[in-house]
Amino acid sequence: KMAFLDGSPPERLCQPMVDYFVREEGELKMNSRIRRIIVDAEGAVTSLTLADGSDVTGDVYISAVPVDVMKLLLPEQWKELPEFCKLKELEGVPVINVHIWFDRKLTTVDALLFSRSKLLSVYADMSRTCRGFRDEDRSMLELVFA
Repeated sequence: KMAFLDGSPPERLCQPMVDYFVREEGELKMNSRIRRIIVDAEGAVTSLTLADGSDVTGDVYISAVPVDVMKLLLPEQWKELPEFCKLKELEGVPVINVHIWFDRKLTTVDALLFSRSKLLSVYADMSRTCRGFRDEDRSMLELVFA
């Protein structure tokens, strides 16, 4: 079953997570570039060194970085662990979403359509498929290029 996020990712996905962490007395350091993950002899994270040279410690560490960045940050002793060794095979792929608004309805199809194109991955008339963009008279086409 396919589903769309009903709204923008920062508003509908990220902010609820931030609210949860703060409510649970967590501290978030956003827009803080990590230079290095410091681990102890057993491989447990002891701290993170940030780009400004400061060290951050915590009970739990969550990182949201692209796979290519994670490969660079991965401590040596983690590289052969089953949880991380397959990262070698992953490649980051740039993705571009394009939204085009039309002054009329393009289609009556309520579906996410997959393309065989090497460039255009998926597309949909969001005015049909997503409640947040619902419009009976006009279409909003979303194209995902990857």
